[in-house]
Amino acid sequence: MDKIDKMHEPTASCDKHREANNELVFSYLTLRNLIGSCGMLLPIALAIFPSRSSEYYGFEPSISDYFYTDRGDILVVILCILGAFLATYSGYSWKERLLTIIAGIGSIGVAFVPTMQRCKDCLNSVHTNSGGIFPKLAGTALHFVFAATFLFVLAIISLVFFTKTGNEAIHKPDGKLSQKGKRNIVFKVCGWIIIVCLVILGLYFVFKPDLKGFPVIYVFESIAVEAFGLSWLTKGQTLWPDGEHYLVKGLKQLNGSQQ
Repeated sequence: MDKIDKMHEPTASCDKHREANNELVFSYLTLRNLIGSCGMLLPIALAIFPSRSSEYYGFEPSISDYFYTDRGDILVVILCILGAFLATYSGYSWKERLLTIIAGIGSIGVAFVPTMQRCKDCLNSVHTNSGGIFPKLAGTALHFVFAATFLFVLAIISLVFFTKTGNEAIHKPDGKLSQKGKRNIVFKVCGWIIIVCLVILGLYFVFKPDLKGFPVIYVFESIAVEAFGLSWLTKGQTLWPDGEHYLVKGLKQLNGSQQ
């Protein structure tokens, strides 16, 4: 496998060089930002102004349960778009490429294999009484496998691959953290937040404590998804960028070429 990695190193180095020179900046950074934006948008778009009251403090028990509400289409569309973005993301090595494909499959799998319908009055959704693309698999363990794989793989990407430095310095000559160093802290924090959320959810499913209607699954799923989105927005250098934001830099180059 090391030999295979070495075979891909020239391509990765070339891509990094071209990205640094703004040649691949839109295909790399914009895709990362789109992935991050979709992740951060998902829990918010589902929860704002729900059309039906819920005994779970106004929320559904989980993100997946919105499939059977009036937000079902939003859930499916965002998950499929997110899955497509992840599946087409190249990364810098075949390992990272494989992981993003797996995460993309997990995202689309959650949309295609929904959770079990728990609410009988979810009549505002076109998905009511529908088990998705594969109705016989709806509500089975496969849904949870897709969801857990999706989040766990994204945590690994944030912790292992996003923190790689290459020729980027973590510290400035004066000893202070560089922008890359700051981004690495974000990547690690976000990755561990996702893992902690998965552990908490796993313990919740094992012990099933009575929390009197508190939507524990939705809350910790949302925290994990927001952490994933923040990590990708940071990787896209919308947060803690090296110098000017890449869109500003691109617009300046475009204006300069037209003069």
